[in-house]
Amino acid sequence: MGYRSSFSNFLKPSYFNYFFIEIVIAILVSVAFIIWSYLYQNQSNEIRRTLINYFSPITNIVSLPGSQMKFFFEKIDYFFEIDERNNKLDKEIINYKQQLNEMYALKVENYNLRNLLNLKAPPASKKITARIIIDPSSFALSNIFIDVGEEDNVKLNNPVFNENGMLGRIINVNKNTSEVLLITDAKSNLPVLSAQTNLKFFVQGNSNHLKIKHLEEIRRLIDNELVLTTSVSGYFKEGIIVGSIAKNSEEIFIIPSAKKSDSVFVKVLVYDYEKEHPNFEER
Repeated sequence: MGYRSSFSNFLKPSYFNYFFIEIVIAILVSVAFIIWSYLYQNQSNEIRRTLINYFSPITNIVSLPGSQMKFFFEKIDYFFEIDERNNKLDKEIINYKQQLNEMYALKVENYNLRNLLNLKAPPASKKITARIIIDPSSFALSNIFIDVGEEDNVKLNNPVFNENGMLGRIINVNKNTSEVLLITDAKSNLPVLSAQTNLKFFVQGNSNHLKIKHLEEIRRLIDNELVLTTSVSGYFKEGIIVGSIAKNSEEIFIIPSAKKSDSVFVKVLVYDYEKEHPNFEER
């Protein structure tokens, strides 16, 4: 049997030998390029620029899909970020609007309560602040309901008014609520007195204004003259502003001073008529 040296085994063709030869050749070529670049710097720079200029269009074409895809995904990320910011701003706007509405509501409530506190009620009477528990802007209903009742000593026919004047009178009392008949209702008849001409008569509700009843000298009434409540009927409180006289070529009527849409807050004038007028039946 013949003996083979390790060198002859190394020269025998194999995958490892081919790989080793490729590495050696690559190293030699690299070293040659380094030496050549060092010895011929100007020529190497010129060749490098030429190669870059020659292959740059190809490089741009090859890199174009990648750059466009990158731009596309960046835009998608940007749109998602914008959408997230927009949703956040929408929530902040809604929150600020709610806070602003609450501030406006508190401001209006404070203003209305201050006006009501400045009202002067006739003597021997007690004013109770109440809230309208239906929408005061709804004109479909003739009556309103308020959140005071028997527990607050509210009684039938107690006047209900706001900072502008008379609204109506109590016609039904429950434990914690009461029903108010507005003076503009056709079922409402109210004894009144004209402030300047001192004429006594009744007014009846007629939708947006009040009709004058039981007054023969109606032409004596003065335009814009105030009309006040009286106690002539034996159950009502005197001295509350009802409205003002309005005159035109066709008729004379009364424009109410107060509307239920003025405010959600009202005053109830609580009093005992018999105690305040013990000799009413004798008069």
